Amino acid sequence: MLDMDMGRRTLRFLFIFISLVALHVIAMQVFEDMPFADALWLTLTSVTTVGYGDLYAKTELGRFSTVVLIYFGGIFILAKLAGDYFDYRLERKERMLKGQWRWGMQDHIVIINTPQHNAEQYFERLIAQFREIDEYKEMPIQLLTSVYASGLSPALQKLGVVHFSGDADKEDNLLAVNVNEAAYVIILASDETDKRSDSFTFDALHRLKEMNITGRILVECVEDVNRQRFFDAGASSVIRPIRAYPELIVRAIVAPGCEIVMENLFTHGGNHTRRYEVNINGLRWSDVVCILINHGLGTALAYLDESNNVVIDPVPTAKIKARGIILLIREQHIPQALEVEQAIAAID
Repeated sequence: MLDMDMGRRTLRFLFIFISLVALHVIAMQVFEDMPFADALWLTLTSVTTVGYGDLYAKTELGRFSTVVLIYFGGIFILAKLAGDYFDYRLERKERMLKGQWRWGMQDHIVIINTPQHNAEQYFERLIAQFREIDEYKEMPIQLLTSVYASGLSPALQKLGVVHFSGDADKEDNLLAVNVNEAAYVIILASDETDKRSDSFTFDALHRLKEMNITGRILVECVEDVNRQRFFDAGASSVIRPIRAYPELIVRAIVAPGCEIVMENLFTHGGNHTRRYEVNINGLRWSDVVCILINHGLGTALAYLDESNNVVIDPVPTAKIKARGIILLIREQHIPQALEVEQAIAAID
């Protein structure tokens, strides 16, 4: 709206300005008997306050026309245009700062809602993770939140984040952040400890579905029983709100499906990791991995070296010396330490 108002005012003043210039040129031709080129030259040098003095009005009517049309009219209009432009720039900057500006983004990331606690730190880590990936280094990111009515922090601005001040319970706010043009829409749980947050999430998701959003939609779900409802409502990915690891959201965007694996690693039920104290001396890592898989004992993810350092995903052909091993195991079969030792001991 601000752009439209500025555009209309500019066109109106330009029309008045051009009319004054044209009238003054005609007046110089009529009252001063000047050729068109001289009349135009005098008009332009006068209205821009250059005033070379090579031409000037001599008759009283000519001078009166210059005073009224150029000094009172043309120069005032130019000053008014310049003043309006600077006011527009200041107001535009202020509205951008306070989240009242419609950016008109495309192929961007929209993040809806703000975490209840440590939001600043969370957003900084989340955005920083996106910026470390080449594909998302320059991708526009916009927040839809009512928390930053006075403006984003310098740290978030430096990461290239902008925001619109509002909530997702109004369709106009969703349109203001161009969700229909977004590549990804992320709906955060407003309170990761309150199951009522799922109601607000579902409401936002339902609105997006009514708007026929084509971008991928990722939502946070507090209560696991609501997961299927979110999928049915149009969510592409559903994850738990784990505030200590915003990287989970990034993984869900960059490599869909990885978030499920990572979530399982945070829980003891289902597939989970387990440490076994077992000595390995000079065996190839690939042989250790294969023997454990073949015996149905789990997938080796890492080992602990002689200094008790965790070595993740070592080179397959590396001959390792370990005092322990970390396995990804199934809940249906939790191996005993003796089974793991015997399997490794059987390697030729």
